[in-house]
Amino acid sequence: MSMKLMGAVLMGGIGFAGAAWAAGGPADAPASIAEEAKKFDCGKKGQKPCPMQGWMKKVMQTATTSGDGEKIAKALEYIASKPPPGMSKWVAISKEGAEKAKKGDIDGAKKSCETCHDLYKAEYKAKHRDLPF
Repeated sequence: MSMKLMGAVLMGGIGFAGAAWAAGGPADAPASIAEEAKKFDCGKKGQKPCPMQGWMKKVMQTATTSGDGEKIAKALEYIASKPPPGMSKWVAISKEGAEKAKKGDIDGAKKSCETCHDLYKAEYKAKHRDLPF
């Protein structure tokens, strides 16, 4: 083992790419970095809304603005039935929000929307915005 590699390993583990670099070999960039950004024909200014984006504006925004717990719960239950690939907390967050809305906790239901957006909005827009909703 080279001294460079041994030092890197002893300093706390460096992962595959770091080990390849330390050993003097090539380190491939992770696929997420190497891939070119997906191009979409929806969602941006001057384009049609993407499927979920249009639904959110038409249904969810109307429900939350109304403050009607049943409408919000119904919308969140629909969202829970549409989890995108790899978004493991989507269903639980949506269902929790729906339960809060049914009990009249509108602020708690809206907080579930915020939680989901914080976790998934950027990834959804980057990867899934053109999926049917």
